[in-house]
Amino acid sequence: MLARLTSLDGVIAAEVDHRGELLRLLVSGPSALARIHAALRELGYRADEVGEAPSPDSRWYGPARVNELSREEVDVIARRVVPPFARSQALSTAVQDRVREAVANALYACFTAHTLGAGAPPGELHGACSNAVREAVRDLVGPHAADRLVATLWLDLDESQPSGAEPG
Repeated sequence: MLARLTSLDGVIAAEVDHRGELLRLLVSGPSALARIHAALRELGYRADEVGEAPSPDSRWYGPARVNELSREEVDVIARRVVPPFARSQALSTAVQDRVREAVANALYACFTAHTLGAGAPPGELHGACSNAVREAVRDLVGPHAADRLVATLWLDLDESQPSGAEPG
């Protein structure tokens, strides 16, 4: 998404906050705002201008640092998705921990290896990241359970993302 925003005429820089909830944009002038709002709506996001600055404690990530945010994001995803899956499969705590780590590492490698350009279609990461997660956990849980974990992962991500948005 940052790549799409920085490709818009009038956008000088785009950053996302640590929580992935706010964007900070440096624009060349007020005329760029209409294009930015339209692009965000097209991506499934609501665009509101903030009257006050976020907390000075906020950490911001631009395109050059977004991989740091991706690492945090995949850890959150894995911690959210793996425990219910592990319970459904009656996995031991040790195996659950290994699966969680494998999912996070596979997603991180996928997100960072597939830099999405400004024209990337929605869902571009789906196949590559599904295969990466499936391969990472197959030996830990077996092929059928690996397929179920991948399906569970994408159900979770589809529910947690705005329409048309993609994680990473």
